[in-house]
Amino acid sequence: MHSKASFVFWLTLALYLLTLFTVTYVGVYLTYIALPLLVISGLIMKCTKPKAEVQKVYDDSKSAATQALLGTSNFLDDVTEGISEFNRNLEIKNKVHELVRERTKAYIAKIQSLKIEKIPFEMKLNHAELGSEKRNLQDEIERIDREIELNNKHIEQIKIACELEVRAP
Repeated sequence: MHSKASFVFWLTLALYLLTLFTVTYVGVYLTYIALPLLVISGLIMKCTKPKAEVQKVYDDSKSAATQALLGTSNFLDDVTEGISEFNRNLEIKNKVHELVRERTKAYIAKIQSLKIEKIPFEMKLNHAELGSEKRNLQDEIERIDREIELNNKHIEQIKIACELEVRAP
């Protein structure tokens, strides 16, 4: 209450004095409004003036609240910075993934076709009775597996190259 009355008192006094010194004629209505307002707000301000101990507690609590708000603000700034860093890392990962997907389409398609090509050999291997026939089928499956492994190595090299490309300044 004291702070509101103080605000009204000082604002009214300042505006009234400013008007008195700058205007050649001050109307009666201004005086009839300003002076009672000054008297009433001054009395309220005087009567509600807090004691020194209460004022100290009020100032201390205001200071503590300010410190808490400052701490909260710093914490939120740190959280925002962390989220921004996380977002940047996700953007980098997305770019790398997109580049890898574009550049490995042919290798992935080749691996899929090799796996499809391998299925009949595996089925025949399960039903083969002759040792030489089994050996030929196993050799063919191993050849396909080597090609798949070679294509996977190419894909890994492309992933590393894309990661380096995106992370380079």
